[in-house]
Amino acid sequence: MDPFYINLAREVFPSVKIVIDHYHVIAWALKLMNDLRTMLQSISGKKFKVKSLLMKPAHKLTDTELISLRPCFEAFPEVKRAWKIVHQLRKVYWQKDWKQGYSQLRKTIWFCEQSQLSEMKDLAKTLKRRKEEILNYYISKTSNAKTEALHARFETMKRLHCGIRNVERFAKRLMFCLLPFSVLAELFTQSV
Repeated sequence: MDPFYINLAREVFPSVKIVIDHYHVIAWALKLMNDLRTMLQSISGKKFKVKSLLMKPAHKLTDTELISLRPCFEAFPEVKRAWKIVHQLRKVYWQKDWKQGYSQLRKTIWFCEQSQLSEMKDLAKTLKRRKEEILNYYISKTSNAKTEALHARFETMKRLHCGIRNVERFAKRLMFCLLPFSVLAELFTQSV
């Protein structure tokens, strides 16, 4: 969602529709919610180890996990409000079409503004500013998950090699590790 990348894409590809990957939208909301939780915990001195549970989508939480969240929500109702807003934001991507997605996004922005939480008001500003790019998801339901996975694989290999000392050797290693992807890509292009 960085303006630098969006402006660069618009300059290089002026007629393209820009889509902000839903992963980054949700990740931003989760970061703001976690910042709120961390701040409240440091002020109160109460610590709850619930970060991983708060990051999970609400519908994927088990009853036991929901019970584990209860003490945190009772101590910090603000975190519960922020968590519910993040769940509303996730629903934007579960809609059937642009119109329903737009309606859900407006609802989420309204919840953010009514929350009385500065972090959620910041989220509302971002959602308003990037509304078009967020809703462009419904044009083709694209995601850059494959690119992110490839990048993660590169980073893992770089760590395994303790950095890049010999560029040529590293490039060969990358090609070898990506061989299954290239073979599949070749097969796919031949069948089309």
